[in-house]
Amino acid sequence: MRAPNDTLQTAPVVSWIVVRVVLLAVVAVGVFVLNPLVGWQWAAVILAVTAAVFPQTFAAWGGAACIVIGMLLSEPELGRAMLAVLVVHAIHVLTSLTLVIPRGSRVVLAALRPTAIRLVLVQAIAQPLTIAVMLGIDGAEGTAPWAVVAGGAAVVAIAVLLLMTANRRQSDVRRRV
Repeated sequence: MRAPNDTLQTAPVVSWIVVRVVLLAVVAVGVFVLNPLVGWQWAAVILAVTAAVFPQTFAAWGGAACIVIGMLLSEPELGRAMLAVLVVHAIHVLTSLTLVIPRGSRVVLAALRPTAIRLVLVQAIAQPLTIAVMLGIDGAEGTAPWAVVAGGAAVVAIAVLLLMTANRRQSDVRRRV
């Protein structure tokens, strides 16, 4: 005999393997579209397979590096740059998800909604910046290397600032406990 409330219904779910297969697909499609060198293409696919099987190796970020190498070896083009920004960001997000989704688990799609929203918001900022940078390269031939150095220094400064802030917060929490 069953009571009316003896059933359990969950929202739609995906298997852990779907996230890893999507990661493999994004790396493979991205590298075959954006990197003209066959050796780097297969290296990226091998790294993506390694990342799907052993996420703790961070091998998918090596696949993203193969995409970047392909972009550096080819002529600058707006559409390819925008696609590269999207693909590398998607690889980062999917790799981060594979690190926290254990084998054999199922993920409720609603739990992935905040991650998808963050991906879209970051792309909404990054894509116009990519367009601005790519359009600015043509007019600033002599200043582009200095812009790269300044941008790299800004990224390092922001990373150091964030690390210092995070360390302060951890030490404040330890003092309170």
